[in-house]
Amino acid sequence: MLSRGRTLLRASLLGALFLPVVAFVSCADTEKQEIAHEDASIHIDAGGLDAASEGGCDASDEGCAPALSCAEVPWCPVPTNVSAFAALTSVWGSSKTDVWAVGSNGTVVHWDGKAWTVVPTPTSFYPPKLPVKNTFYAVRGTGPNDVWIASATDAVFRTRGYAGAATEWENVRLPIEEGLDVPLFAIWGTSAADVRLAGRASMMFDEMGEVVTVNAFTKTNLDDGGIGWQGVPGTASVFGMWGSAANDIWLVADNSADVSWQRSMSLHGTLPSDASELEWAAVDTHSAVTLRAVWGSSASDIWAVGDVGTIRHITSANASDWEVVPSPTREHLRAVWGSTADDVWAVGDAGTIIHYDGHTWSTTLAAFPAGKKPALHGVWGSARDDVWIVGDGVALHYTGGALGDAGGSR
Repeated sequence: MLSRGRTLLRASLLGALFLPVVAFVSCADTEKQEIAHEDASIHIDAGGLDAASEGGCDASDEGCAPALSCAEVPWCPVPTNVSAFAALTSVWGSSKTDVWAVGSNGTVVHWDGKAWTVVPTPTSFYPPKLPVKNTFYAVRGTGPNDVWIASATDAVFRTRGYAGAATEWENVRLPIEEGLDVPLFAIWGTSAADVRLAGRASMMFDEMGEVVTVNAFTKTNLDDGGIGWQGVPGTASVFGMWGSAANDIWLVADNSADVSWQRSMSLHGTLPSDASELEWAAVDTHSAVTLRAVWGSSASDIWAVGDVGTIRHITSANASDWEVVPSPTREHLRAVWGSTADDVWAVGDAGTIIHYDGHTWSTTLAAFPAGKKPALHGVWGSARDDVWIVGDGVALHYTGGALGDAGGSR
């Protein structure tokens, strides 16, 4: 029997929340609204910044010296050459020598296997085309020559590949009228022809003149070779997105702005054999707090993490609800990634780093300066022995050393 929450989700959500994909026409038909680009879930705590990540940090400075050295712990800070007051919010790469990270104040950096380099900031869509100073919330690519970064519906950019100071960005804004833009928090794609963006919901007119609330967009290729976008109706703020394939997508979101008790929402999109568009089903999270990120090693092994240390697990491709998993932390978790089913990482507030070894989750340590516990926002790796974590003023690297027992006491 379905729980009350699950029954209401199916009755009130599936029929209206995820309708068939809508193609949008004139941007002038967009309903006006005012929503700030900054998300309260991304914050910069100056007291938790990692001064050791700055190239000019003096190791003799007591405030700079790590409480634990890189020889003692598995995670070591690596200089990024950006201000310690910049929050890095997301990280992704195509290989161990092609890694991208983005963050506040229009920050974009690239790792070439030896060092992080600041990448020229993209410019705005409208004249005078000034450097974008938004917080970029997401970065993802389908390969080294197709990399996407997103802040809001008016600040979506693509590059054909890293070229140092000559790196070029194409502004591929979504069909939202100027001044009415909303934040985007998630990017997913399996190929250059299959890219999805998702974030906060916005009201728009469709090609029939009807008002539709959308919170996601799918990329289409126009006849003239340009890029088009289709809106996906939805009222929730989507924070995480992952798929095992183009026809198997998972979302985690917060729909409490529309329905007060739907703070924790998860939707699974699949493509039936007789359909041309994804059909979405609500999957019970058994949670009253928001899930912030989702990742899987396969269609039948998927993890989601969120506020107050919440961890959920899917162990079947046809699961109707998430399994509740004991957590070693009560800190908010903001990102999850793994190399395999038995090697999964999740990160969050107060320098929290936890690891799943195929059996249990446990805490682990990083060489933060004494008294510093920065919020961590993103995690990604090219392999089990090459993993990056980014956060407030810090980039951490793991190269496969022993994890040891953090014990949760340090």
